[in-house]
Amino acid sequence: MPIFAESLAVVRAVEAHLVSEVDSNIPLLSYFKRLIWLPAKFLKMGIAEKTKGASIWAFLSFAFLILGAWLINNFGIAKTEAANVVMLAAMIIPIFLVTFAMPSIYGDSGISQNTITFVVQHMQARGFLNTKDIELLKKSVKLFEDRARSRVNVLKWLVGLLWAGFMYTFSKGFEQSMTSPAELMNYAFMSAGLFMFVIAAYLCVWGYDAALDKLFRAIEFGCNDLCHLVEATPNEG
Repeated sequence: MPIFAESLAVVRAVEAHLVSEVDSNIPLLSYFKRLIWLPAKFLKMGIAEKTKGASIWAFLSFAFLILGAWLINNFGIAKTEAANVVMLAAMIIPIFLVTFAMPSIYGDSGISQNTITFVVQHMQARGFLNTKDIELLKKSVKLFEDRARSRVNVLKWLVGLLWAGFMYTFSKGFEQSMTSPAELMNYAFMSAGLFMFVIAAYLCVWGYDAALDKLFRAIEFGCNDLCHLVEATPNEG
């Protein structure tokens, strides 16, 4: 099979695996499944991966605030300048820890060893048994990734334009809605809706970006593992 077809088959198989699905052998069914059913699961996976850092930050913030409150109560420094310093530190330290986390915590892009094993076994089943073919496959998959990344870049620009448009509309509308309390309330609700729309668009685009990163890093890690396995296995005959 041509390397283009092999690359596409590997991308499709790993896509399905990451969202706990199995690719159909029926071309038309497989197409509609990827068109209608898989995108939502793929995006959900990416958003979950992107918000993982926020979940860690929330946990650390809660823990440090509890610790700060305990220190203030234990040392009897309530309503003093020292108490303000302790609570400020309790808010800043979690942000610092999440922002400058060790690469080993997030560098795997959320990829499990089970996924790497799936990629290796799938490629072995497709006859990739030497490093030259594996490296050629990696180059071909990289072209798929470049195409997907270019779409994400466009989407990020669109989200940026949406945010700029929201800020402009908010500032102009706020000036014009000061004539009466009723108009101000209506404008506040409309602005809140627009703000939530922009935030949802942001999460979708950055979640899609995280899902792409997980997909293509899984293939790359799998190819590297297979190369290592092939080189470590002595040639027969």
